[in-house]
Amino acid sequence: MSHSSYEQLETEGKLPFDVSLHSVNFVPNHWHMSVELIFVLSGNLEVSTGNRQYRLKEGDMLLINQCYVHEVIGLDQNIIATFQIPTTYLKQHIHNVEKISFECYSAEVGPEKQNGLDNMRQLMAEMVQLKYKGGEAYELGMEARMLGLFSVLVKQFKLPNSGEAMNIKYMERMMSIITYIDEHYKDPVSLQTIAEREYLSVPYLSKFFSENIGVNFQTYLTSIRLKNTVEALLRDQDHSLAELALEQGFPNAKSFYAAFKSRYHITPHEYRKKYRPQTHAKQEGSASGYLAFNQSSALGIVRQFLRRSQSHQLEPVHAVVQLSASIPLDRIQRQIQHSWKNIITISKANEGLQSDVQAHLKYVQERCPFRYLRFHGIFDDSMMVYREDHEGQAHYNFRFVDQLFDFLLSIGLKPFIELGFMPFDLAADSSKHVFYEKSYVSPPKSMDRWCELVDRFIRHCLNRYGLEEVESWKFEFWNEPEYGLFWPATEEAYNELYARTFDTLKAISPNLQIGAPGRIITLNSNAFCEQFFAFCKERGCLPDFIPLHFYPHEDMDDLLSKNWEPKERLSEKEISPLTVEGFNKVSPNPDYLKESLEREIGLLAELGLNGQELYLTEWNSTAFHRELTNDTLYKAAYIVKNIIENLDSISGFGYWVLSDNIEETAASSRIFHGGLGLMAQYGIPKAAMHAYEMLAKLGDRLVAHEEGYIVAAGRGGYQILAYNYCHFDDLYALGDTSFITPTSRYNGFKNERHLKIELTLTGLPSGRYKQVNHTISRAHGSSFDKWVEMGAPPVLTAEDTAYIKAASLPGRQIQLLEVGEELSVVIRMEPHSVELIELTPLF
Repeated sequence: MSHSSYEQLETEGKLPFDVSLHSVNFVPNHWHMSVELIFVLSGNLEVSTGNRQYRLKEGDMLLINQCYVHEVIGLDQNIIATFQIPTTYLKQHIHNVEKISFECYSAEVGPEKQNGLDNMRQLMAEMVQLKYKGGEAYELGMEARMLGLFSVLVKQFKLPNSGEAMNIKYMERMMSIITYIDEHYKDPVSLQTIAEREYLSVPYLSKFFSENIGVNFQTYLTSIRLKNTVEALLRDQDHSLAELALEQGFPNAKSFYAAFKSRYHITPHEYRKKYRPQTHAKQEGSASGYLAFNQSSALGIVRQFLRRSQSHQLEPVHAVVQLSASIPLDRIQRQIQHSWKNIITISKANEGLQSDVQAHLKYVQERCPFRYLRFHGIFDDSMMVYREDHEGQAHYNFRFVDQLFDFLLSIGLKPFIELGFMPFDLAADSSKHVFYEKSYVSPPKSMDRWCELVDRFIRHCLNRYGLEEVESWKFEFWNEPEYGLFWPATEEAYNELYARTFDTLKAISPNLQIGAPGRIITLNSNAFCEQFFAFCKERGCLPDFIPLHFYPHEDMDDLLSKNWEPKERLSEKEISPLTVEGFNKVSPNPDYLKESLEREIGLLAELGLNGQELYLTEWNSTAFHRELTNDTLYKAAYIVKNIIENLDSISGFGYWVLSDNIEETAASSRIFHGGLGLMAQYGIPKAAMHAYEMLAKLGDRLVAHEEGYIVAAGRGGYQILAYNYCHFDDLYALGDTSFITPTSRYNGFKNERHLKIELTLTGLPSGRYKQVNHTISRAHGSSFDKWVEMGAPPVLTAEDTAYIKAASLPGRQIQLLEVGEELSVVIRMEPHSVELIELTPLF
C-alpha cells in the first residue's frame, strides 16, 4: 500500500535491517514495527511525533521508537540517512527490549553524552559507506556496527517504555481504517462514513483514531491529501494548483493553501518554483515522499562524519580464497595466436617524434614486441603535412611523417594510422577542435582537397617504403564520429567523407587496408553502427577491418549528447571536457569488457559482418587522464585478467596508451598523476607495463585456463600466469573518490582477498627443472608503491629515477627441482598482484 500509514519494512539482500539515503519532500503520518534513526547529512527537516515537533539540521540525529506515529517534512533541499531496525531483530540481541524505549534527539543532548553521539555518527556513517561499498563480509560488518550503535543507545539513551506507541492490540482494525482512507482520500470521506463501515459510533472512532494514530482524523486525512498534491504539483506543470488540489480531494483551493502554508511555511507557488527544476523522476524503487538526489554527492557528505580513528590506520583484514586443480600438461587445448600483441598505441603522431616517447617504444619492443603502433593526428598541424599559401595554393611536406615512420620501422613496428584530424587550413570551421594541443575536427572546406591530401600522403609512402610494405599497414578512419566532440557535422557528411577517402585509397591499390571508424562499444544505442554499415553496403565501400573502442563508462550515451564547446588551452584543473566530465564513474561490472565484446560480435554478425577482422584500437579501465588508480598495482591485474579472458577473441587489443606523455591534456607536474600510460615520465615502467612483459613470456599452446590463472606450453617449457583481480567497489564506481589521495590509492576496491592457488601438474616428463617465479606486488614491480615508500618526492632527480627503476623490478625467485610423476605448485597472492611461474627442463 503506497500511501498506508503503516509502513512495511523491506530490506535488501541478507541484512535484517534497512540503511538508505533519501532526500525528503513530505512523508505523512505513518508508523512501523521498527526503530527508526534519522541522520541528517545536509539541509533541514521537521519531524512530528504526537504533539512533539523536532527541528533537525545537518549533523542532527533523531530516534523514533517502534510503533510511534510520525511525520517528516523537508524544509529545504536535504539528504538524510535512515536506519530502520525491526523489533524482531532487537529482541534477538537486547534483553527485554519490549519494556524499554530510547530517547535520542541530538539537539537536546547534554555534554556528558556528546561522546556517545560522536560514536553513533561514526558508526552510522560507516554503515552508509559500507552499504554502497559492499565487499567481502559486508553483512557482518554492517551488523557489527549496528550492534555497536545499540550498545551506545542502551548505555546512554535508554528509558522505560512510555506507553505512547501505537496499540498493537488494535492493529487489524487500524489497518482496515487507514487502508480505506488511503484508497478513498480523493472522495468526500468522513468519520461518519468510516464509523458506519466499522460498526462504531462516531465519538468512539474519533477517540480511537486519535489515541492510536496520534493525530485526529481530519489532520490525518489532510496530510494524505497534501502529500499527494505536493507530488502532483512537482510532477505536473500544466495544471493549476487549484485543479491539482481538487483532484486530490481538497474541498477547495483555500483549504489546500492553508494546509500547505501550515506545513511548509511558504506558498505552493514558491515551493513549485524552488523545487521543481531539481525534481525529475523519482529514484527507481524509492519510497513515496522522497525525491531524486545525487547519490555520489550524498556519499561524499558521509565522509565528513568519518573520523580518522586509529582503526582506520590498521592494515585491512582480507579474506583468503583457495583454488585448486589438477592440470595435465600433456593435453594441449589449442594454439594461442597472442593477437593482443598486434597493437600498442600512443595518442598523436607528433608524440612519436619525441625522444622520451621513442625511448618508451624501444623499451616495449625489447621486452614485449608488438606488430603495429596505432595513433591519430597524422594530419595535425604539428606534423606540418599541409598548408595553404596566401593565394590558397596547397603545399605538402612529409618530412616529419618520414621521421616517424623511419623510426617505427627501425624498431619493428608497422604504422596503424588513423586518418585524421583536419589541418587548420583545410578545416571548414576552425573553431571546432579538441585536446590541449589542438586537433581540428571540422569537415573539410573542400572534399577534393581532402582527397588530394590523402592521395599525396599514400603515394609518398609508397614511393618511400614500397607497395608491399604499405599494403601491410592499417588505415583506421576518423575517430569516434558518433561523439559530437569529434564530429560536429551530420552523419551524411561523415559518410561522404569516409566513402570518398575509401575510393581514394582503393584507386591507388585495392590491397590498401582501410578500416571503419573506431566505435565506442559501451554505447547502448546501435544507431550509428547500423546506419553506417547500411550506407557502406549500398555505396560499395565496406571496410577491410573494424576498429572498436572500449571504456567502461555506462553513461557514454548521455555524454554523446553534450554540446561540447571548444576552449583555448585549459588549466591543469580543467584538463579538457573529454577527460573530466562524466568519466569519474565506471561500471561496477568486472566483466564489462568481455560482455561488451560478445555483444559487439553478435551485433556485427546480425549485420552480416561476422567475417570482418576486429581490432580494439583503444581500451582501458577509464577514459580519465587523472584516474589515480592508473599508476597502481591494480592496473597489472586488470590488464592480465582482460587479455586472458578475451584471448584471441579478436585480432588485436590496442591498450590506450603506452606513454603518459600525451598531448590530449595539459602536462602534469607530478610523476604519478593518474595518467593512462603503461610508462610514467622519465621512462619509469608502471606495474601495468610489467604485466605486459609477463604476458609476453607465455608460450603458444594453451593447456588450461580458469578464472585467476592460465597455463601455457612453449618457449622451451611451461608457464603459469596467475592474477588476483579485485574490482572497484560500488562507492568508487559511482564516482566517490573521497578516500583516495595521491599517496593512498587502494581504498576503492571490493572483495579484496588473498588468493591461494594450488595446482597439481601431471604429465610432466621426469627430470631436473628450473622454476622461476616472477612477482608483481606492492613490494615488487610497482613503481608507484616504491615512490610512496621513498616519501613521495614531488620532484625526482636523475638519481631518484634510477633508484625507482631499479627498486621496482618484479620479484624474482629461482629454484632447481627434481620432478617425478607430478609437481605441486602453490601460488599465494595479495590483492591486485600478478605472478608468473616458468618451468624449464634442464639437460
